[in-house]
Amino acid sequence: MRRLFSATILLGLLFIWGCGGKKAKPIPEKATASQLYKIGRDYLKSKKYERARKVFSTIIRIYPKSKYAPRAKLGIADSYFRKGDIASLTLAYNEYKEFVSLYPYHPKAAYAQYMMGMCYFKQMHKPGRDQTNTLLAIQEFKKVIEKYPDTQEAKKAKKKIETCRQVYASHILHIARFYFHIKKWLGASWRLKDIIEKYPDFKGMDEVYYKYGVSLYNLGKKGEGRAFLSKVITDYPRSKWAGQARKFMKEKEKEEKKHGKGKTP
Repeated sequence: MRRLFSATILLGLLFIWGCGGKKAKPIPEKATASQLYKIGRDYLKSKKYERARKVFSTIIRIYPKSKYAPRAKLGIADSYFRKGDIASLTLAYNEYKEFVSLYPYHPKAAYAQYMMGMCYFKQMHKPGRDQTNTLLAIQEFKKVIEKYPDTQEAKKAKKKIETCRQVYASHILHIARFYFHIKKWLGASWRLKDIIEKYPDFKGMDEVYYKYGVSLYNLGKKGEGRAFLSKVITDYPRSKWAGQARKFMKEKEKEEKKHGKGKTP
């Protein structure tokens, strides 16, 4: 009786909500958990997030032990995530986290863990700005792979991690460019070396090798510098940085010959 009474109150609210906007869909007087869940999903699809959350919250309160209670929990999280602003993404993360804590073996646990990563992924900044969310996204996506390795979410998490790594490597390169531009060769070389060692699949590696080679050369490590400049020419022959590397080495050779030093090993 208590459940039916709560459901009746909810139905009255849904009727009032419908009167305030578009005509509400007919709702059974004694709605079951299944029927309420469908109503919540319909509101979610229609981007009526607050209405959806109220319906999902009612399912959890009235039918806490039904199979729809965990689904309603995810529905609440999804409603926040889809709204998309920073505050909503924070609330979504907390809901997904609570779901994983309450239902670690639920079929949707991998999805909830993946969405925790997506909450940070959606808040990532461009290279040159704070990358805290990028690193946090990687951390959450790694948990998907560790906890749920054989799921579709694990496959998607691997792709997202690669995207995050590209963004973070671009961020490091952005800083290295600044030091390179003001001829602070040591500061540039440290950051460029970090990319080479930790992000070997970085898509801008031709620029990294070129600027690392130039930085080393100007730090007096001419042999190592030439090696990286040659690598740009060999591995990326059509890159503009390969042309820059050829030009740089020719100029240095002329300077050394002019001063009677020849090529330094």
